[in-house]
Amino acid sequence: MDRQPATGAFFDDSLWPLLIVRLVGQLSHAQFEAYLERMRSYLLRGERHLFIMDTSQSRSTSVDGKRRLQADWMDANEALLREWRLGTAFVIRSPFLGLAMRAFLHAKPLVTPYVVVSNLHEAAAWAAGRFEEAGLPLQAGRIREHFGLGVSSLEHSAR
Repeated sequence: MDRQPATGAFFDDSLWPLLIVRLVGQLSHAQFEAYLERMRSYLLRGERHLFIMDTSQSRSTSVDGKRRLQADWMDANEALLREWRLGTAFVIRSPFLGLAMRAFLHAKPLVTPYVVVSNLHEAAAWAAGRFEEAGLPLQAGRIREHFGLGVSSLEHSAR
């Protein structure tokens, strides 16, 4: 059985159009560049989607020491982000890392809605709500079912 490396960006698109990326450890510059390239590949699919960045196993935020690279990537992909990204949820357990992420987002705001939460279930609930708002109730239902979240009022009234 293959073991995951101790550090890296691990992509899970099994619930597409929900993309979950778990950052583990502290990414090297090369790992961070590979992460950005892969993120662009999802934008190039030309499909509306939501993104959850789970940093709960990270020793730093994805932008720590790489802020310029992240900001440049955001600028270069702004049109794709606006068109295809329905929103981003950041899972950050550490108050310090949460503050660092909020400072980065204040300096370089995202072009799509976002939320900073402390666990994956909160992120999934937010993502399900965003899917619902975007007129994608089936995707919202799949997310709620997968994460064991309650049924929304819209889904309940449709039953």
